[in-house]
Amino acid sequence: MSQPRREPEAGVSLIEVLVSLAIFALIGVAGLAVLNTVARTGARTDGRLERLADIDRTFVILRRDLLQMTGASTQLQDNALQFARPIDEGIVIVTYIARDGVFVRRVARAASPDVDQRLLENVQSAQWRTMDAAGRWHDSWPPTAAETIPAAHAAELSVTLRADPPETLVRLFALPAGQGR
Repeated sequence: MSQPRREPEAGVSLIEVLVSLAIFALIGVAGLAVLNTVARTGARTDGRLERLADIDRTFVILRRDLLQMTGASTQLQDNALQFARPIDEGIVIVTYIARDGVFVRRVARAASPDVDQRLLENVQSAQWRTMDAAGRWHDSWPPTAAETIPAAHAAELSVTLRADPPETLVRLFALPAGQGR
């Protein structure tokens, strides 16, 4: 049997309408899935970029301070690095330490209260080491066996961040006494 011919003015059948609606629904669901994936990826990327910016800012501040420190003023005890740094009004004592999950820069001026600057959050630990002129690393400075207080030539900071798994960042800084070596 042959099917009866439809008149051109008759329009579309119900089956054709349902098929077209199903196709548009599939395209819509696929589009929403792609959009959702892009949005989640963007949110994760933004969080990581903020964290990287915080880490970079911390190391820029630290490098700036270390390049302007006075030579023999370095002290390293209990994983706290302390040194003197000249400013226009005299000298300030700068201390870097990890405490209560935060990497902190403390600035102490004579006749002023100490000012703490929170540099990096979610820090599990921070370890400092300093290098002498002979290239030996020390966990405390000045070395206990030294007759005179030598100038440290380099400082190494190892920061472990709270993450899953924990991430460790290691930076080596040439100090003013070690420049040109």
